[in-house]
Amino acid sequence: MVHSTPLQTAQQDICLDDIRSEKRQVPVTGRAKKRLHRRRLLKNAWIVVQLYKWPWRILRVLNQLRLRRNALAGAANVHKLVCVEGQHLWRLHLPPWESPKFDRFVHSELQRIQPHESHADRLALAHLAITKKCPLRCEHCFEWDNLNKPEALTTSDIDTMVDNLLSVGTANIAFSGGEPMLRVHEIVNTVRRCRDESQFWVLTSGFNFTAAHAKSLKEAGLMGAVVSIDDLSPDKHDAFRGKPGSFKEALEAVKHAMDQGLVTAISTCVTRDKANPQYLHAFMDFAKDLGVGFVQLLEPKPVGHYALQDVLLREPELRALEACFLSCNADDAYREHPIVIYHGYYQRRVGCLAAGNLGVYVDTNGDFMSCPFCHKKNGSLLDLDFEQSLNDLQAMGCDSYGQFGLS
Repeated sequence: MVHSTPLQTAQQDICLDDIRSEKRQVPVTGRAKKRLHRRRLLKNAWIVVQLYKWPWRILRVLNQLRLRRNALAGAANVHKLVCVEGQHLWRLHLPPWESPKFDRFVHSELQRIQPHESHADRLALAHLAITKKCPLRCEHCFEWDNLNKPEALTTSDIDTMVDNLLSVGTANIAFSGGEPMLRVHEIVNTVRRCRDESQFWVLTSGFNFTAAHAKSLKEAGLMGAVVSIDDLSPDKHDAFRGKPGSFKEALEAVKHAMDQGLVTAISTCVTRDKANPQYLHAFMDFAKDLGVGFVQLLEPKPVGHYALQDVLLREPELRALEACFLSCNADDAYREHPIVIYHGYYQRRVGCLAAGNLGVYVDTNGDFMSCPFCHKKNGSLLDLDFEQSLNDLQAMGCDSYGQFGLS
């Protein structure tokens, strides 16, 4: 288990005390959380009253908004927030509760529940894979078939794709790849140009996420970084990622992101050998020790390098992930731990938010796909009629989980 003592492995001795930010993204619970939550609920109610006027419609919309929140939280309450530089966040890829962008998010959610005449974003999140290049060879890479082939997207293409996403309203744009930090200067320029219109994120292995680059990204207006760490053992992580030293690079990226006040998350692929309570809670202790705000649990899917392989988690393993998600977000014993994000929990109950519904994935050729793990192409974000392709993708829905919907 990784704590403040050196991490002993066959090949590496890594001491977290040497690679840990002095800043922490502090969980907020108890009375402080209740005060913030009450304030946010009152603001939501005021927005609903302004938009809908009639009491019966107001009550219906407020109830639907509550049900959507509960579906994502896995509970009838928000038990925990994360404080980053004085602002409070409930979920990854959502704005801080205090920000005008959260009001905009509420307007967009309400538009999906009951159409209104105010501005609303078409998408909550777009993953934009901007490069085929990557120095890693990750076991689970979903872009494996495109990896390190000649680039298809020019700088002008990236600008066009971002502008197209903003033209329909996209609340969050997350740059991925390949390794997006290989195009860090283009990311910086894009974020600086468009920071007022959307929130921007980087999904990275940690490669090239230096202190200087973290500073440039923060100054440009980047909201956060999601860093992949796929094992508690440095050697096992490096083997999974196909690059010696990648575990240390990931830890350094976490430190640099937190030093700059970026919202910082760890994303981890939970394969069968790790989908058990002992490992998952040890991983959460590790994340708590690092001081990150969020941990994202991903299931392995048979796409990319895992195509045609027997990698899907089985029922006992899925139950272990769900138990970790629920306990770490709600139990008193985990009050000081990061918030856990686990999409599989709500997907199996109420359907998928991606597939052009609230989210979409754009691959390294600029083509629309349902999500990084559903490689069903439908048109290109670079086409003039890209919005029709997006609508068609939504109409087709998610093959695995169906469209998101609440009774």
